[in-house]
Amino acid sequence: MIRLPVSHDSTADIIPIFREGLRQSRVAPGEKVVIYADSFTNPVYAPAFMAAARDLGAQAFAMTQPLINADASNSIGRANPQPLMIEVMKQADFVVDVSTGGMLYSNDHEAILATGTRILRVREPEDILLRLMPSKDVKDRAERGVARYKDVRKVHVTSKDGTDLVMEKGDRAASNQYGMADSPGRWDHWGTGLVCTTVEEETVEGLLVLSPGDILFPFERYVTEPLRIHFEKGSARRIEGGREAVMLETLLESRGDEGARRLSHIGWGVEHRAAWDTMSVRGWDNAGGVEARSCYGNVLLAIGENRDLGGKNPSRLHIDMALRNKRLELDGMPIVDCCKFIDGSVA
Repeated sequence: MIRLPVSHDSTADIIPIFREGLRQSRVAPGEKVVIYADSFTNPVYAPAFMAAARDLGAQAFAMTQPLINADASNSIGRANPQPLMIEVMKQADFVVDVSTGGMLYSNDHEAILATGTRILRVREPEDILLRLMPSKDVKDRAERGVARYKDVRKVHVTSKDGTDLVMEKGDRAASNQYGMADSPGRWDHWGTGLVCTTVEEETVEGLLVLSPGDILFPFERYVTEPLRIHFEKGSARRIEGGREAVMLETLLESRGDEGARRLSHIGWGVEHRAAWDTMSVRGWDNAGGVEARSCYGNVLLAIGENRDLGGKNPSRLHIDMALRNKRLELDGMPIVDCCKFIDGSVA
């Protein structure tokens, strides 16, 4: 969760930032806007979003629920909106999700989007939101990336330190994020810029090596020594390495399921303003996760849940891995290599 020093005065600084973000997501006069929060949400965000939406002529109100149930039986992770809240969000035109865990990768999230409601996830501190204000350039790059994925059959990832991972895309559709929930039924995350696709889960074969400096989520930790993941018939069967390997294997064993070991999605970052080292200097407020996933030219790979992206894996876990020194090829044609775009059509 994000913990920042806040005051009533800071709201005045944040409202113009939020107003521009909502404008980029095409929030319009007369639209019904709901801000979904919980008891650990930054207390400035919900009222500032209400004011920003009203400035744009929308009807807006906030809903807040406890993060921790009275019986403390739920884990602090993915948001769990109460049934009445879900019904309200289905009737809204636009939802701002400022909850601690977010609704992504949940059945409730899919049901809300199916009604045409747009959802914008916002969790980063205000200075990062300002620096990564939704941009037409990032949107254009993200859309060109989706177009490049069209008709691709095979994805191949390699690296000088031993990565050699192949997979079949099949007829899976690619998707993107560019920080704007600007069309009916769209979800996006402010500050994100990436392109990805799911693959035919059982086709993934080979070795993935995470190198020192790569980032392993959800620990939000820079890898300190090589971590090797061996994929066989689509599943991460063996994990070798040091402390991060132990952490990942423990997480998969204690909280995962068979689906948690399957590759979820593969793609690249398109946000030229994102800083790779943000988490190292902003760890005190848990910032930077969006940036690290989105850095220009990085390779973003995940294992676990992928139904929200058009996959078929309903796992309990979703684990992102942001990689800096990888080469990604589509049907034998290079796209990125060590954070440099080789294919100018997507740069």
